[in-house]
Amino acid sequence: MLNSITNTKSSILLEWGCFALIEFLVSENEKIPKNFKNALDIGSFQGNHTKIMKNFGLEVDQIDKYVPSAEINDDFNSYNFSKKYDVVFCSHVIEHQRNVGFFLDKIFDILTNNGVLIITGPKHPAERFVEGHLHSTILPLFLQNLVFAGFDCKKGKILCLGGIENSFIVKKANNFDKKERQELCYSWTKKHLDRSIINLKHKTYIPNQTIFLENCEFLKLEIVKSTEDNNAINNFGLSLNFPKGYKYKDFLINFHIRSHFQILDSKKKILCKENSEYVEMKV
Repeated sequence: MLNSITNTKSSILLEWGCFALIEFLVSENEKIPKNFKNALDIGSFQGNHTKIMKNFGLEVDQIDKYVPSAEINDDFNSYNFSKKYDVVFCSHVIEHQRNVGFFLDKIFDILTNNGVLIITGPKHPAERFVEGHLHSTILPLFLQNLVFAGFDCKKGKILCLGGIENSFIVKKANNFDKKERQELCYSWTKKHLDRSIINLKHKTYIPNQTIFLENCEFLKLEIVKSTEDNNAINNFGLSLNFPKGYKYKDFLINFHIRSHFQILDSKKKILCKENSEYVEMKV
């Protein structure tokens, strides 16, 4: 929704949501379109995430009330969907919702039984005011909301990218009953713990600059020697690990990494200069 985008003939620049999307598309490439046929891009803006998904073989609908050219030029919360989706992609939209529980319930309901939700939100400190951000996606709160909405975050993937965004790639939990939607969320019970990859306890603290991955296959966390001793976050990087026999697509993606970490190939060769704002690569 809020991704600033610039196109060249062969390159797509994405500000937000790119890491989780590419983690899913590359690692599940062999299952598209056999297992995953269609997708919904919520708050699609100019549609560049949609273009990437289409390049991987997905049939994609865009829904955005502010974009007349979107397939569904309407509000997600009030629109009456006539079909379900194998993939729902939602980049930096949830923080703008007045009713997060209702928003996630609706996503749950339009997903197929084996469908996948790819959702990202910013890693702003909880105390920082950001105009239009009515909900915080700091990791403990983001995780709790997904768990209470019935998503399996234990078997899913988490991308906690310090200073940039938190992302989840999750499916519906087998132990979820829609009757839970009537419950008050006072306690973190066993059924909730069974859906969570992190054993959240009262006062659990996760620093804003923390960078870690859980259950990811394409992206791996690496330690990188840094010449900037005063910037510890540059001691970490993400390596790209394409599956054996993977066929590259005919376009480039320009990731906005905001100088927070470095990108490496599968041989651990650094693909961007230290403190680079962007890195362009083939996928």
